[in-house]
Amino acid sequence: MILKDSFTVDAPLEDVWAFLQDIPRLSACIPGIEEVEEIEPDVYRGVMKVKVGPLSAKFSGQVKVLERVAPERLVALVEGEDHSSASSAKATFKGVLTREKNGTRLEYETDVSMRGRLAQFGFAVIRGTAKKMTGIFAKNMQEALKS
Repeated sequence: MILKDSFTVDAPLEDVWAFLQDIPRLSACIPGIEEVEEIEPDVYRGVMKVKVGPLSAKFSGQVKVLERVAPERLVALVEGEDHSSASSAKATFKGVLTREKNGTRLEYETDVSMRGRLAQFGFAVIRGTAKKMTGIFAKNMQEALKS
């Protein structure tokens, strides 16, 4: 399933790029992230809580940065498992930054595959959850970039 979205933040492209490389600041803005640690260069392990429909899950997994083209493109592989719902997810995230008159636009495309109980929810439910999380992330990111 392909999820796409975009948002604009009121900050210069270079500042947004630097923010995306600062994993502690970045992860603090992502809804549901409970912990993140670097296990080797460009590979991070973490825990994230998410609610999809009536089910809550706590995914443990890792993120591996596959490609960086400063200051405009980032590609990462995300994999995680939630044992309580017997669910797993794998996603390839592609983000592109574009300089705009009023700041920087972040457009992303994520190719997600899910298995287990969470996969029973249709695309509309999962897309709605992703859109809500993107909105919260964008707001948190804007606030973090102001400080």
